[in-house]
Amino acid sequence: MSLKELYKGAKLIETIENYALAEDVKSLNEDVLNNERFWFSNDEEFWRNIIADPIKYWNQKIDLYNFVLSNWIARIPGLYWTPSSEQIRQHKNEDVALQSKQWIEFYPPGKSKKVMGGVGTLLLPPTDEGKVLLSVSAGCNASTGIPLLCFPEVYDYLKIKQGDCVMIRAAKWQPMDMHWTSKFASTKDIPRGYLVIDSIDKIQILDRNYPVVYHPFSLMEYEYQDSLFYDFVYVTADSKVKNVDREIEGFFKEYARKEGRHGEYLLNPNIVSPIFQSRYLSPTELTQASEKAKLNLLYERIRGSYFKEQSIEQLMIKLPQYYQSSLSIRTLAKNIGLNVSLLEEGSAINMSSQLIDLCIKKEIVENMIDRIILEYPKIFN
Repeated sequence: MSLKELYKGAKLIETIENYALAEDVKSLNEDVLNNERFWFSNDEEFWRNIIADPIKYWNQKIDLYNFVLSNWIARIPGLYWTPSSEQIRQHKNEDVALQSKQWIEFYPPGKSKKVMGGVGTLLLPPTDEGKVLLSVSAGCNASTGIPLLCFPEVYDYLKIKQGDCVMIRAAKWQPMDMHWTSKFASTKDIPRGYLVIDSIDKIQILDRNYPVVYHPFSLMEYEYQDSLFYDFVYVTADSKVKNVDREIEGFFKEYARKEGRHGEYLLNPNIVSPIFQSRYLSPTELTQASEKAKLNLLYERIRGSYFKEQSIEQLMIKLPQYYQSSLSIRTLAKNIGLNVSLLEEGSAINMSSQLIDLCIKKEIVENMIDRIILEYPKIFN
């Protein structure tokens, strides 16, 4: 089993935990004021700047022009634009199941690469106060877009709809209270925020009825060669297609049955109105006491499927090739929250083995893998 499987296992566990907290969209630091103002022309420009210097932009006023609204928001907003994500999305011939001039269908591992690289969207319910989490994208692509928190008085007054082309004026970029961002390095280093649209003067509808591309995704448990596997599945949807929800449902049903997979989807991307049958229909189900034991069992099954001895051995070989000194090993340990005093001084090879052993014992292998992919994306190629 390759090191890619280790990384995939980490992402699968992360996604389940993210999903469980997907409805938590409270904002922080609302009282901090700042008079600076920035203008961005496209998704990439916005995210490259935000990721490069997150502190600079918190509570700053942002202007956007000719961005298109979507009801769907990226699984991890901004993930698509990180350098490591671009590498992860690269697919090989063996990832392709079917291909025509217009489309490509990937096998489950190929789809996982795309989702781990930032493709994938969720449709979230409003908060109790009626605030709605939306996204805007200059490229009409919800997976690459920017989150907006829209207040109900604005949403209702302007009759905001998916496909509206808008101008955003002096909307503050504010932090989300998303607790899962602190656990994984690849999400921790992507600022979790949204542009707050709390008055009608901060958004102007320029035109309506633009097509929007979004990517409902799920996590599939399935059978292959007498073994149980887990992979991400997604489909590209166009908001202008008639009966698009029916088309999405049909794809997921067929894909789960293909090639004798007997697949079951664990998560539903549409939390407002589930599109297809899944084990968990909403994030709240994963936080109920009755489900916690099942969830822990699921974690262990994923760990058992992906964190196997062969992969760990490969990691023990690869790690000292990239972390070649005791200082670099200690820095890695510190970055994943380990007490560096637990490591005995020695060669990079010796200390790498110690670090991996500690992570296994503390069940934080996924944290270590996520940090490594952030620093050295090519290690898992």
